[in-house]
Amino acid sequence: MSEKFNVIQVGFGPMGQLMTKLLLKRENVNFLGIVDIDPIFEGKKLNEIIELSDIPDLPIVKDLEPLLNDTVDVVIIATSSFFETIAPMIIQAVEAGANVITMCEQLSYPWDFHPELAAKIDKLAKEKKVTVTGSGINPGYLMDLLPIVLTAPCETVEKIHVTRMMDSSRRRIPFQKKIGTNLTIGEFNKKISDKEITGHVGLKESIQMIVSALGLNVDKIVEFPPKAMITEKEFDSPFGRVPEGYVRGLHSRGVAMKDDHEVVILDFFAYSGDHEEYDSIVIKGVPGINQKIIGGVHGDVGTASMIVNLIPKVVDANPGVLTMKDLPAPSFTGYIMKK
Repeated sequence: MSEKFNVIQVGFGPMGQLMTKLLLKRENVNFLGIVDIDPIFEGKKLNEIIELSDIPDLPIVKDLEPLLNDTVDVVIIATSSFFETIAPMIIQAVEAGANVITMCEQLSYPWDFHPELAAKIDKLAKEKKVTVTGSGINPGYLMDLLPIVLTAPCETVEKIHVTRMMDSSRRRIPFQKKIGTNLTIGEFNKKISDKEITGHVGLKESIQMIVSALGLNVDKIVEFPPKAMITEKEFDSPFGRVPEGYVRGLHSRGVAMKDDHEVVILDFFAYSGDHEEYDSIVIKGVPGINQKIIGGVHGDVGTASMIVNLIPKVVDANPGVLTMKDLPAPSFTGYIMKK
C-alpha cells in the first residue's frame, strides 16, 4: 500500500517558509513538524504564520529531538550555508534513522573542504542505512549538475563556461542584503574583508562536482573575491532608493585551471536593475553545446522545489553522503508515493 513521506523541517526563515508552503501542498507529504530557534516564533503555531487553507495546528518548536521517531522519513534542514554549523543536527537526525536533505551549499560537495566531517557522517549514515544530501538550485543544479548532464552527447570536452545572470530585486530580502545592495563601495569592500559578504557560497563545490563527475585533470581551483556591481542610474529597492554610484549587487567567479588554461568557468551575477536574466552553459567540445535558459530560473522557487522533489529520490537512494551527481536524475516527484 502506498503511503505519504513523513517529513520534518528545520529552519523557518523566508526560504524555509517558501519550502513549508510547498510541502503542505504536496499530496505525497505528511508534514510532521517545524523547528526554528528564532525568538519571534516562540509560542507561535504554523497556522498563525502560513497563509494557506487547511494548515495543520502545529507549534513551531525550538528542539528537533522531541519530533524524531522511527516513522520520520526525511529531515529537511533549511538554515545555514556552512557544513560545520549544521553537522550536529545532521548527526542527530541520522542517529534517529532519518534521511537528511539540506540547502547547505557546502554540503553540495563536501569531500574536498570537509573530508573528515563528511567521512564521519557518511559512515554513520551507512550504518543507519539513510542518505544525506545537500542541494538547491545553485549549487545542486544549474551550475553543476546541469552542465554535467549536458556533456553526455559529447565526444570530447575541452572547456565548460556557466553563467548565471540574475536580477536580485526579485529575490528574498536576506539574499539582497547578502550581496550588498544599497551599500557604498567602501562599505561593500569592508564587509568583504570582514567576511560579512561572502559572495556566492558554493562556487568551488560546484566546480569540484563537475571535475569529479567528468574526471577532469586540473591543477587548481580558484575563487576570486566578489566584485561590486555599481548603480549607473538610481532606482528603488526594498532597502530604499539606491543612488547612482552605490552597490546594487555583485559578481562572483570561480575557475578550474589546467596549466594556464581555464577548463571550468563559473560566473555568478546577482544585481538589481533593468537587465537581461538568463542561465547559460557553453561547452567547448565535439559537438559543442550552447544552452541558454531565457529569463533564468527563479532561485528561491527553484531551491524549494529542488529540495522537496528530492524526498522520494533520497528515501530510495543508497545510504551515505551523496551529492547530486550520485543520485538518480532529479525530476518533479509530486505524485510519487512511498513504497
